Amino acid sequence: MSQPIEHFIRELNNTWQQGKLDELTRFYHVDVVLLPPDSGEPILGRAAVIGSYDDFASAATLHEFVIGSIEVFEFATTAVVHMRFVVEFSLQEQRLREGGLEIYVLNIVDGEPSIVWRSQHILESREIT
Repeated sequence: MSQPIEHFIRELNNTWQQGKLDELTRFYHVDVVLLPPDSGEPILGRAAVIGSYDDFASAATLHEFVIGSIEVFEFATTAVVHMRFVVEFSLQEQRLREGGLEIYVLNIVDGEPSIVWRSQHILESREIT
């Protein structure tokens, strides 16, 4: 099943990059938890997690988002996904390029995956001049 899970994660990332934020509900469980990259307060619930995409889109200009690799680990009705990425964006007159790792935990019910946990980790960040 790792191929469908990888497709699901790629589809999620294509959806937000295309600005189709109203379509993100189908990817997230209603009680999803997102641990942001600054390890601040967890973002709780689907509406708040989708709101975080809107916050990013309102504050930043996305120049590039590339998925480096996706690893899927499956356990009966659960999948854990490690996704490495590189993102370049402008925020408050700064242009940044970051490399990171997102970790997703998916619950799979009747073959349908739903993200219940997502954490973001920035592994490197540099300003582009």
